[in-house]
Amino acid sequence: MKRRDFVFSSAVTAAAALIPSSLRGGEPQKTPLTGNALRFPPVLQPGQQLTLTTTNAEVWPGQLTEVIALNGSYPGPTIKVKRGAQFSVIFNNQHSEEATIHWHGLLVPELMDGQPKDAVLPGASYTYTFMVTQRAGTYFYHSHAHHITGKHVYKGFAGFFIIEDDAELQLGLPAGEFDVPLVIQDRRSANIPQFTYQPAMMDNMLGYMGDTALVNGTPDAYLEIHKTLYRFRLLNGSNARIYNIAFSDNTPFTIIGTDSGLKDETVQASSVYLAPGERLEILADFSNHQQGTSVNLLSLPFTAPGLQGDSITLMRFDITGTQSSGGVIPQLLPAITYYNYADKLRTREFVLSQGTMATGMHRINDKVYDMNRIDEVVQINELEEWKFVNTTNLYHPMHIHGVMFQVYSRGGNTTLDPKDKGWKDTVLLFPNETVGVLTKFTDHAGIFLMHCHILEHEDMGMMINFRIEGEPTTSTDDEGRINGFAQEQNYPNPFNPSTVIGYTVGRRAMVELELYDIQGSLIARPVSRVHEPGRYSIRVDFTGQGLPSGMYIYRMKASAEGKTLFVKSGKMEYIK
Repeated sequence: MKRRDFVFSSAVTAAAALIPSSLRGGEPQKTPLTGNALRFPPVLQPGQQLTLTTTNAEVWPGQLTEVIALNGSYPGPTIKVKRGAQFSVIFNNQHSEEATIHWHGLLVPELMDGQPKDAVLPGASYTYTFMVTQRAGTYFYHSHAHHITGKHVYKGFAGFFIIEDDAELQLGLPAGEFDVPLVIQDRRSANIPQFTYQPAMMDNMLGYMGDTALVNGTPDAYLEIHKTLYRFRLLNGSNARIYNIAFSDNTPFTIIGTDSGLKDETVQASSVYLAPGERLEILADFSNHQQGTSVNLLSLPFTAPGLQGDSITLMRFDITGTQSSGGVIPQLLPAITYYNYADKLRTREFVLSQGTMATGMHRINDKVYDMNRIDEVVQINELEEWKFVNTTNLYHPMHIHGVMFQVYSRGGNTTLDPKDKGWKDTVLLFPNETVGVLTKFTDHAGIFLMHCHILEHEDMGMMINFRIEGEPTTSTDDEGRINGFAQEQNYPNPFNPSTVIGYTVGRRAMVELELYDIQGSLIARPVSRVHEPGRYSIRVDFTGQGLPSGMYIYRMKASAEGKTLFVKSGKMEYIK
């Protein structure tokens, strides 16, 4: 994407004029900041729960900020998981409002997706549990509560979810302290030290934006670095602000990953747009910088209404050491199989428009979101083009739950900027732009969401429900599925006294399902027989078995002709 200038309607121009001048950003700072050392959220440990509360945090030194935090942390704890692992966490909502956790970019079952319809009420708990099947990459989690997502996220309810796998580790990328996750957010300096969230009509139109940046929840952040290669995982965690990422000295960087993991080729850039909900992974080499110097990470200016597009300094890197990361810029990245447009079965068009406060300010196909309405029905495993038509003078980063998609065209042009290529879950639409993406839902049936990730637009109705119908299948591709076989998370979980385990068989095979206690002792084998292809489920009942409360492991194995075709384990929790 190149820098773009737009002619905005008189309504948007008037909206820009109403933003107080005290909130407008100036030129990037050219003098060193005193600054605050970049903070890193704690890593969630196995067995820990996630408890949501309103609490006070020291965001600005010596001052307390009221935040909506998980485990008292702002930002929320970072979650790190290996691909193929079972993830499970108990979410305790001790906040005064209903809440959910949406696992942004993760391919999870409907009831694990954290949609508004599945809200956890104040004082209640919910167990999120699912297999982590997709590619290694930088994902995140955040609130998705009905009409108050923007408020929750602005006040701190979000965190990283990082997936690793062995294939990525073998690429020799910078690791450890040289692999740095950075969540970028903006706040209003006039409200320091509070995260005051009181959107006016123009905020609801343009999105709630501030004039000062926080990185990993740190204002005026700096990080001391070495003269070496770094990996930065960039997450735009802002409600509405789009960043035009660059270094103050025009240091070039290498883009290696997008929303859903590594690209299939490296891309050199000196600036790149990053919209709310999007992620980018870049490599930056500081070996030519002089020790004792500094470089800022900026958002470069671009023409847009209100605060959108104002330049802003994000953080500072101080070159203080000479240690090598040992990392390299890979010559080859894992291949991606791109969809063939000719194979699409249909095109769905989604027109993004504006209404009024009375009729709904932000609309899709002239409708505002209704939690109880199904707007589209999609068949599993069918390739479709989803065409987003932006008829407004505003920006709209469109996010689709339950799928990784591929951008196919911008403005009718199928020759894409290399930065657009790769697996995505969020795509930025510029004003009056049409973008086509290719989607194929393969993992889970059920009801999912598509919406604008400017959170005020989402909260005011720019969102739809769609239902995926059909039986999931799996394949050994770069999306991490195992050909023809799948084991689902048991439900309910925790359970008492029984739970159901679903599984899919891709070919005629001997299937064994075994149950173990946490010490690894076999306690039951509820399934052991030949299956024809299809979807199956088995109810496991602990009634009268005298088993203690605790965690249990279930393991499915499928084999044919003396070969093991599938092995997968999961955890379930029994509570008497």
